[in-house]
Amino acid sequence: MKQVVFALVVLTALALFVRNAALLTRITLLGRPANQRETNDQRIASLLAYFFGQKKVVEEKQSWHHLPIYWGFLVISLATADMILSGVFGPAFGLHTVLGDRGYGFTRLAIDVSNVFVLGAIGWALFRRIVIRPPFIPVTLDAMLILGGIGMLCITHYGHHAFELVAAGQHDAMRPIAEHIGAALGLYTRTGVILERHVSPDAAHMVSEVNWWGHMLIILAFLNYLPFSKHIHVLTSAPNIFFRNQGQKGVMPKLDLEAFDENTELPLDWGAGKIQDFTWKSLLDNYSCTECGRCTAYCPAFATTKPLSPMHLIHDLKDEMNERGPLLIQQSKQSKQSKQSKLEQQAKPGASGANIAIASLHERVDALPPLVGGRIKDATLWACNTCGACQEVCPVFIDHPMKIMQMRTHIVLNDETGRTPAELTRTFANIERAGNPWGLPQGERMGWATGLDIPTVDDNPDAEYLLFVGCAGAYSDINKKTTRALVRVLEAAGISYAVLGKKERCSGDPARRQGNEMLFQQLARQNVDNMNAAKTTKVIASCPHCFHTIKNEYPQFGGEYQVIHHSELVAHLLATGRLRVQGALSRKLTYHDSCYLGRWNGGSEAPRDVLTKVLDVDRGEFVELGRKREHGFCCGAGGGWMWMEEPPQKRVNLNRSREIVAAGVDAVAVACPFCKIMISDGVKSLGKEDDMQVEDIAEVIAKALPFPAEPSMEAKA
Repeated sequence: MKQVVFALVVLTALALFVRNAALLTRITLLGRPANQRETNDQRIASLLAYFFGQKKVVEEKQSWHHLPIYWGFLVISLATADMILSGVFGPAFGLHTVLGDRGYGFTRLAIDVSNVFVLGAIGWALFRRIVIRPPFIPVTLDAMLILGGIGMLCITHYGHHAFELVAAGQHDAMRPIAEHIGAALGLYTRTGVILERHVSPDAAHMVSEVNWWGHMLIILAFLNYLPFSKHIHVLTSAPNIFFRNQGQKGVMPKLDLEAFDENTELPLDWGAGKIQDFTWKSLLDNYSCTECGRCTAYCPAFATTKPLSPMHLIHDLKDEMNERGPLLIQQSKQSKQSKQSKLEQQAKPGASGANIAIASLHERVDALPPLVGGRIKDATLWACNTCGACQEVCPVFIDHPMKIMQMRTHIVLNDETGRTPAELTRTFANIERAGNPWGLPQGERMGWATGLDIPTVDDNPDAEYLLFVGCAGAYSDINKKTTRALVRVLEAAGISYAVLGKKERCSGDPARRQGNEMLFQQLARQNVDNMNAAKTTKVIASCPHCFHTIKNEYPQFGGEYQVIHHSELVAHLLATGRLRVQGALSRKLTYHDSCYLGRWNGGSEAPRDVLTKVLDVDRGEFVELGRKREHGFCCGAGGGWMWMEEPPQKRVNLNRSREIVAAGVDAVAVACPFCKIMISDGVKSLGKEDDMQVEDIAEVIAKALPFPAEPSMEAKA
């Protein structure tokens, strides 16, 4: 009878689970194709390292309490499988059939010991939520139910195990195994002796059965609660890791700006304004969030009290999927049914029941608030610096920045109500009119080269490298010094180079990250045409934003080049002896990582190699900041904030500059013109501009060259 009842319970629970899982799968598949390129070998390796190995979680010490919960849950799943087998096939069949008595004894002991660690970790998780209360991890009934459910699985398994041994008179069977592990683990023998003195075999059997049924009902209820819980990631994190993009990060897809909707014959809404506009993989991201809060903890916007929490953004997207998704699926079904209804109406005019139902469903969908500007506020999207810190630390590889930039694109390209911030509208106008975000005349693009003999591609058509100066390097006064220093370094190493000169336009990065895909494509095509006409094969970029765009996104427009950041080139020249420095610098120096160089493109080491080589061994000192490399803190310029104003208490650059000042250094080196502007402004705002220099690594290395520095622009003008 037990086996029959249990089989019916399991079949019912599994049927409900399959139904719910199928609905979530259909909602996820509302998204567009993901166009993935990873091989199965890459995917399996990723799954082993990041799902089973929890590599991302291991990197974060504050999240280590999750490890025993996760691995313990996998272990107890083995015990649950054993209990299910005994429930379906009877006590004669289970893991002991395969492992043998001794192997089975060790396995059960390992399971019960792991339960102790799981219970301890759950206790800490509850304490953290209830007492410590991190601001971005609220105490919710959902979290309490899940943690309580896992804890009860451990307790009921232990109860079933302990009383089962007493009922069968087998508590002594654990003694030899416990002796192998250690005297301290003779727990089950001692427990069995105590229970046997006070509990009869029949009573022990009853208690064991109660715990068995409790365990089974909890696991089956847990299974069917998961699809509606925040812990749905238990089901989706493995496929999300398996299907993650393992290629270059931060590459926005090229939009077809001439595509039309086949149903309405009107231009498509560009960007992502509804869940169907994201890829299915992007939608799977939303179901995979573990609510660990790491993305929010590392977010510079959240750290400076802006209205953005990456974790809550993903929750909002998941809520949108759960609320609107089922209605969209119904719409799709009813729209197919309406075709038959239309044929019937042709034969018999009048409103059909199907058409009435469709109209009612459309009203329900239209009554929901829009995703962008409704459920997700515009201010949330514009707060992002696109630094990628959230994506870097996510244990299940959710791509938060891409979603934000795609929703920005929806606002900008479909904007009819003035929702784009006025500062960005002016920036777009400047780029479109003058070819640079500052709106300065294109004729002044070579002003940085005053007094220097800088070859253009027309002067030196056989140059090995094209030096892409970038708008900041050409127009920003403090970054003109960087460009001139870089030229001096190139000439000292005998590098053959040329520039586009007045043919160069903005790389388009500011336009694309801020949502103006149309303007970006126009700029990209102009630059690619000019670079291809010059037969460019190698490009040097001193701006990480230009570097990222030309290297990773210009191939979408036929621009296939070998692109190198100037820090990588200088490090290579020093390592090969092609560039030699004479004066070792006696300074206490630190380095601020650029997000687009270090985090997005893995360029954290080259700048450090350059700086350590140029410092005096005895009198110089290199100091690492607390937030560094892939976990470096944004300067505050990314995502359009270079051209947007914000109150002092919300400025990211002040947050970073305080950390730099606290390091007690004489100078801070950067490898990005935007970083140089923002950190210089932050240091000045803190009143430390006389005590600390902010220099690009090109300027640092130029000062150590074995011949006098070139005169200033003013002296040569």
